[in-house]
Amino acid sequence: MMKYLNGEQVVGSFKDKFGDDMFDGYVKGFENGVKRTRYEQVFVRVKKHRFVEAARHLQSLEPGDEFIHHTVASGSDIGDEIEVLFHFGLYSKSHGHEVTVTLGTRTSKEDPHIPTLSDVFPSVTPTEREKQEFLGVQIDGIKDNRRMWLAHAVPVGVYPWRKDEWGPEHLVRKIHEDPSGGGDGTDAIEDHRPFPPEGPPIGSTKPKKPKKRKGGDS
Repeated sequence: MMKYLNGEQVVGSFKDKFGDDMFDGYVKGFENGVKRTRYEQVFVRVKKHRFVEAARHLQSLEPGDEFIHHTVASGSDIGDEIEVLFHFGLYSKSHGHEVTVTLGTRTSKEDPHIPTLSDVFPSVTPTEREKQEFLGVQIDGIKDNRRMWLAHAVPVGVYPWRKDEWGPEHLVRKIHEDPSGGGDGTDAIEDHRPFPPEGPPIGSTKPKKPKKRKGGDS
């Protein structure tokens, strides 16, 4: 009979396997519903060179031939680094044993690469595409390199989720102040492919801020 691990045991299994390459691991518990059923949320972060190995370890905790349920991925600009987090449901087909697991890593803004987890969890590809597009993190080995959400008018190299990015502000059209008829960089680009084969450009391409028009200029 399969022995389901609780949150502390899941974190402990990562500590045993990854040691100093695991830089964060903890459990949050909460109760929900009329019966005050207890649920646990596990948070684990490992260094990126062992990120795929950590994903395989997480998959190994699922019983038999079951697959962990992947929900979504999130990410944020935390200064000099970018953090990417993948959210999973462990034991999702059990009765009362499910544990939510967030598996994450970080990468330098100067060289923002992380490996794809799609060889372990095929369903992550759409969320990996999103992280490339909005955070400018190159997902090495990604299965589909196309843009998903941003309009074609948004240039490659503008990453809206970065805290130091003002590119989207530059693209805002104030029609009453724009006599150019849209010729201010908001026209659709001809080549809609967002990234070259090697991934998104490193860093942001920040166009110069447009000069304010003086009163009476035409």
